[in-house]
Amino acid sequence: MAGEMQRARQVLITLLVSSALVACANVAALVRRHTYPPNFQYITRDQLHSTMWQLADSVHALDAVMRQPGPIDESRRADIESRLRAMLDTTTVLQSDGRPTNHPLLTEHLDRFRRDVTLALAGIKADPPNYYLVGSVSGACLTCHGTD
Repeated sequence: MAGEMQRARQVLITLLVSSALVACANVAALVRRHTYPPNFQYITRDQLHSTMWQLADSVHALDAVMRQPGPIDESRRADIESRLRAMLDTTTVLQSDGRPTNHPLLTEHLDRFRRDVTLALAGIKADPPNYYLVGSVSGACLTCHGTD
């Protein structure tokens, strides 16, 4: 009987703590909605970190494709295009359209990064394709992250 009471107490405590955590998350969202101006985009830490990791992975893969020896055939060109499009899709999560965010470097540089990716896409679709701007995409990461 005492064991059942102990388990029931643990379940009750777990439920209370879980409810409190959910309430805190809802309160934080409510506070943000009333403390930031309407044109402000709040980006959570999880959104920022997961998106940046996805971009880093895409940049690494793009560099690997570009460093392959030999001329760039249609298959490699399609691979490059696919990776650039994936980068644009990934940054859509963070896109601020000139609005301020809680991450000042992102606000300052994201639109420029998206423009660089868009220009690189246009370059590889040209006849003949121009791959020069593809290199600037990975170089753009150094704008915010430096060489450390």
